[in-house]
Amino acid sequence: MQKININQISAMNISYQFFSFEYFLDSMVTIGCKNIDIWTGYPHFLVDDDYETKARKIRDQCDSVGINVRNITPKVIGWPLNIADKSEKIRGNAIRYIKRCIDAAEILGAPSLQLVPGTGLYDEPVEDAWKLSRESLSILSEYALNRKKQLALEAIQILESNLVGNKSQLKKMVEEVNSPALGAVVDTTHMEKNGETLDEYFDILGEKIKRVHLNESNQLPWGEGNNPLNVYISQLNRHKYNGPITIEICSKVHYLNPHNAMKKTFDYVIDALARQI
Repeated sequence: MQKININQISAMNISYQFFSFEYFLDSMVTIGCKNIDIWTGYPHFLVDDDYETKARKIRDQCDSVGINVRNITPKVIGWPLNIADKSEKIRGNAIRYIKRCIDAAEILGAPSLQLVPGTGLYDEPVEDAWKLSRESLSILSEYALNRKKQLALEAIQILESNLVGNKSQLKKMVEEVNSPALGAVVDTTHMEKNGETLDEYFDILGEKIKRVHLNESNQLPWGEGNNPLNVYISQLNRHKYNGPITIEICSKVHYLNPHNAMKKTFDYVIDALARQI
């Protein structure tokens, strides 16, 4: 049986946001992680008008220590970057921002980007925001397709979006956009909150799954929650998943000592991979 391997694993920098990008890279080298997923938040990588210069600097820094950028995760949750906002200005700004992230991915050598669906206001018809999100994702998918980049949409929790929050809604949105450039992300934290399983996601989305966020419950460091990592790895192998995997920590108390938290997580995952049957 195929086995998940360490080369599929990337670590995200979101939990290092109180520290410099240089500190994050040093941490990755010390931990032994060769692949990263760059969240484009302050202070690491603001994708503004000067993004090309910043992206080249990051590429040089990564190349100098033998680290590969495998994915870009644009910071787009919440105002003022919302691809489903009813304001054409806000929606347009979000689309332009993500297009810059796609261009930045080319400079960084990243083959893919993760997206979220945006959100509508919770006291307004969800169908209107759904349509706007779908239109924005279609525009971005066409842009990504022309630049040979893979996009993957994540189902997120109700506190972040009222549009795509479970496997069925994720399948519906990906199918409605209907672009080879748009696939799906499965996050095991969100999945667990919904009472869903990896088997269910693969059963309905199959090869549309382009990235897995292999996360502990409540996005804690692995070993501090209740998610069954060995079960997840076994299911990924059973479905012959050979795509990219990101590990991330979004428990804010661990932002104060991100290196120790990520080392604990990385070591825990490596130990689980070593014990694959």
